[in-house]
Order: sequence, then structure tokens, then C-alpha cells
Amino acid sequence: MKKIFILIAVISIVSCKNENKKKAADINKTNTVEKIKRATKFPDAIQLNNIAQNPEGIEFNKNDNTFFLSSLNANPIVKVNLDGTFKPFTKGEKFPLSTAGIQIDYQRNRLLVASFNDTELFDDDPRTKGASFLRIYNLATGVIEKDINLSSLLPDASAYFANDLAVDNNGNVYISDWYARVVYKVDVEGNPSVFWKNETGIASGANGIDFHKDGYLLVSILTVNDQFIYDNYGLVKIPINDAKSAQLVTITNKGFTGFDGMVLKENGNIVGVTNNGTSPGGNTFIELSSTDNWQSAKVINSKAIPASTTVAVTPNNNNYVINQDFTKPMKEDWTIQKINF
Repeated sequence: MKKIFILIAVISIVSCKNENKKKAADINKTNTVEKIKRATKFPDAIQLNNIAQNPEGIEFNKNDNTFFLSSLNANPIVKVNLDGTFKPFTKGEKFPLSTAGIQIDYQRNRLLVASFNDTELFDDDPRTKGASFLRIYNLATGVIEKDINLSSLLPDASAYFANDLAVDNNGNVYISDWYARVVYKVDVEGNPSVFWKNETGIASGANGIDFHKDGYLLVSILTVNDQFIYDNYGLVKIPINDAKSAQLVTITNKGFTGFDGMVLKENGNIVGVTNNGTSPGGNTFIELSSTDNWQSAKVINSKAIPASTTVAVTPNNNNYVINQDFTKPMKEDWTIQKINF
């Protein structure tokens, strides 16, 4: 019996040592990766040439220091290196769709993409009204894993435009539909539902969206009038466990002119882009801050920028926008630009 106790003790010591070695190796690996990331030189601008991408969305991939760019022209999403070289990334779809917002779900190795039928949406045929999809790709390979029709949930909507998306702590994905004026929810099994309808009193569609770790969404709502100027804009806080209790965020000072794309940063602030070049203030990069859990917020930074749609934030806190003014969709040169206040 004594020998057995000794043997068990020896096994426990060896197992503990092996576990400690594994933890140390993981820590060393993480530290090495972080050192490499900190040493990476992020350029002021990244130029892409010879591709008619017409991007609307941008996302930074911290796994390999690259950017993903979507395509209103229904091209594959491209992966862009910091030197401007790029390659098509997504593949395996049964049919092409235009792509807008992009979100990485690192925990589940997924690239989440808001997709829509641009051809039908803008064909001037009242009988067609587009379609909204959530496309889920493998983050490592770019192969499509799920293709989920969202617009089928709202057959009576006037039109569909899946615009942006966010993922919560449990892997549920929330997709804004700018034209249907809703936010959809897709659970981890791929089951879609209508999560929120805009009943704020501001007659606008849901556009930029992000998830706060305390359990709520922040959603930009806006319309564009016939002069292509932002109209009826605001910011909504939507608890994920009670969407009906959604409330408008009160902006307490001047300077907020509505968001197209936006990102909730690690410091708790929101940075977003106003793509509104023909209105007073023009195209603007804005930072909002809140001290009361987004019951209210104020503009703390604002800067004029080239026409752009949205922003990506790198781990070292650089903000990058994709220059996009929609006037030349088939042009073949695009700029990813660093914007800091």
C-alpha cells in the first residue's frame, strides 16, 4: 500500500510539472506573438491596385496582421497585407452576393459577413427588392460554412440590405438590415430570427452595430435623403436579453452627425465614420465616450477625413478607414488610411 501511495505521488508530481511546462510554453508563445505584433510597423496608408473591389467593409485580423475588405461588386473578400499585396480569400458559395460589414469571431474561428443582392436592390424594378444573407466562413481557410437567408423572415419588407454585424459572448450574431429597418439574430446553430424592429420614433434603418461586453448592442440608425445627406440619425442601446427595452442614447453635445460604420474600442469608446460628403461637416471621423453605460454620450474627438464607409481598429489602437465615395465603383485603386486624432 505504501508503494502505491508513493507511485501516485510521483505521478502527481510529474503531471504537475508537465502541466506547468505546458502553461509556461503557452505564456512564452503568447508573449512572443505579442512582441512581434508590437514590433510590427503599421503604415500610414496601404494602397491596393488593379482590383475593382468596391469595398464597403473592413476588418483587421490580429492573427496575421492583415485586413479583410468586402466587395459591393460581389467579388470574393480579399485579404490585404500591410504592403498592399492581396489575394482573394473567401470561396465555396453557390452564388455571388455583394458584401458589406465584416466581423471576426476569433473564439469560434469564423469570419462573419453581411451579404446582400446589390443587383436586384438597385435595378429600378419595383418587383425586385434584393435579399439579405449572413455568410459564415472558416477564418483559417476562407471556405464558406453556412449561408443563411435572413430576408425570408420578413417577406413583406420593402427591400433588404444586410449592412453590418456583431457577435456576442455566446456566439450569437446580430445583423443590421438598413432597408428592412431591423436587426436579425442568428444563434450558434445557424437559426435566424428577427431580434429588433426600430420603434424608437426615428424613422430610420439600422446601420453600424457593435456588441458591448456588458450585454447590449449599440446600433447606428439613419436614413439618406434625396440629396444624399444623412437624415433622421441616432444611436440606440439594445439589451440582448430584452430588445423591447431599447433606448436612444442621448448625445449631450454638438458634433455627432450619424455613423455609417462604427467600432466599440477596448477603452469603451466608439469610433465611427460619417459618410456624408455633401452636408455641412462633410466626411468625418468621430469618437464618442460615455460615463453612464451608454445612457448618454458625448463627442470627444472629431476629424475631417476623405470619403469613407467604416473603420477597423488594430491591437495597437490605430484606426484604419477604407476610402470610398461610391462615385467610381469599378475603379481599380483603393486606399486603406490610418486616422488618428
